Amino acid sequence: MEGLERPSLLFRMRNSGAISHVIFFLLPILFGSCASYGPYHPNTAAQPFNSIRGPADGRYKMAMIEFGDYGSALDPAQRAAALKIVREAPRPLLFVYIHGWQNNAVSGDVCKFEHFLDMLSRVPEVAQNKINIIGAYIAWRGKDLTVPGLDLLTFWNRKSAGGQVAAQDSCLAAINELALAARAPGKQLHHCVLMGHSFGGLVLGNTISHSILDASSTGARNTSPWDMAVAFNSADNSVSSRQLMAELDYLYRYDASSHAYVGKAPDQEGSVNENRPFLIILQSENDLATGAVFPIGTDMSDAVSLRYHWDRVSVPGSNGKIVSEKEFESHTPGNNKYLVNFHVVPLGAATPPGGLKANENRAFEANVRQNVRDRTFLTSEKNNGHEKIYCHGDAYAPGERAATNDEDWERWQFVYTGNAHVPFWVVRVPKQIIWGHGGLWSDNSMAMFAALYRMHFPLTANGQPTQLQRAPTPKSPDVEHLRRDTPH
Repeated sequence: MEGLERPSLLFRMRNSGAISHVIFFLLPILFGSCASYGPYHPNTAAQPFNSIRGPADGRYKMAMIEFGDYGSALDPAQRAAALKIVREAPRPLLFVYIHGWQNNAVSGDVCKFEHFLDMLSRVPEVAQNKINIIGAYIAWRGKDLTVPGLDLLTFWNRKSAGGQVAAQDSCLAAINELALAARAPGKQLHHCVLMGHSFGGLVLGNTISHSILDASSTGARNTSPWDMAVAFNSADNSVSSRQLMAELDYLYRYDASSHAYVGKAPDQEGSVNENRPFLIILQSENDLATGAVFPIGTDMSDAVSLRYHWDRVSVPGSNGKIVSEKEFESHTPGNNKYLVNFHVVPLGAATPPGGLKANENRAFEANVRQNVRDRTFLTSEKNNGHEKIYCHGDAYAPGERAATNDEDWERWQFVYTGNAHVPFWVVRVPKQIIWGHGGLWSDNSMAMFAALYRMHFPLTANGQPTQLQRAPTPKSPDVEHLRRDTPH
């Protein structure tokens, strides 16, 4: 009997990939210098709103909500505090951001997200329409080791933690409740936008997929409580993205005459505007972390766990092309040639429009103050990392921001380039806009994001923000299309 126990244990470790996981989980113990556990911003009886921050004039408010490695809320009072400020806002514009690898509730990402909220709060439209800018920073322990260099060895350890946060209920429940609070009856205006980066894109993708495909007891599909979702440089494999794209390809067809995605079943009600996809994944073309390191790490993990077999699955929108599922397991969505369906292409130099009031990243204001035409947008800065000087850890010092006096105006366009034409965009973005894995907060990246925001929420003829309802997901058309997605 003793001789049987060891093979049994080895078999379980081999089939779960546990050997590689054990190595990476032991690294913090072997090397020390672990990042401390939260909550970093606990609420107490003496400080019931310690997790809320923002300027004295109330232009915006930012709430921190922290989760542990297994997806458990570290301080339920943080969620309660966040819900309170959303419920008290008559015209909430809520941004829920989930950070990625090498970040937590006290990293530089906190400062950069707060600067984004501050910049948006200064747009003339926001002040004129008395819009309440609210940010919810969803934090988890994306930074495990603090030793420079050794922290790079935590990639798979932290990916596992991000997967746990995505798989459990607490984070999804918090996001759902925040979104529902933002669109509660009586709100004069409400928008809810989800944002995720790196492993935060993993959490976001899981949240979106389950919500889009959720079904009610009436036989219809539920409508997500948020309005827009964008992931930057997602560090998830593309297995779930392929499945979501395949499901949307099963439900929708693109109708060029109406510029919309419409249900394939007859007598379908509602459609999805071509510029308002359920999910957008933005992928930098020079992101080494997801483009080069991710496939190498995946291959190493597969080799250690003795994995050698993959099913063959269909490529969404390809009329039956079948490939190995390893193509999706070893590549992130934005680095997968079978899923990328949009590119950002350059249209050449541009001139700034008149009447801009911002003194920094003026393309952000230019893109958000008017409706986007032909999916084109402007950038105004050289992507040279000049934004890094204003953040010192998580502390935000808005007075340090100033004009670069070195503008470089360019015009760009989102162009459909093939693969499944569905309301799920996987977009390749030039390095001039998003530089590398952590370049999402650059001025040009945020200017692009402003254009996507305006595409989702166009202005009325008199310049007022439009209150749009998310179109319901259509009913199932038939079973014939599903046969193409059967593993071979």
